[in-house]
Amino acid sequence: MDMDAFFEALSDIERRRILVDLLVPSPQTDGGTLAVGAVEQQTTESHVALYHTHLPKLADCGFIRWDRDSNEVTKGPRFEDVRPLLEAIDDQAEELPVNWI
Repeated sequence: MDMDAFFEALSDIERRRILVDLLVPSPQTDGGTLAVGAVEQQTTESHVALYHTHLPKLADCGFIRWDRDSNEVTKGPRFEDVRPLLEAIDDQAEELPVNWI
């Protein structure tokens, strides 16, 4: 994956939140699995974007595996490629602008 495609995949706050949710152990991530409903917003627009833009883009990049039948998201085969950037974002979350994560 070239650098432009890498950053394009991370260019949206919702996609970054999904990936950080997989990175950081929490009640939302049970054994590295994220239920799609846990990241889903309540508006129709965000629901459509989640299912038709964000999850497919992250899956296409290999950052996640998305089981459409069970609505579960797990770390994909290329998750480790993005881990260092996600860790830096998460470690500095309080210092970063609000819309970064």
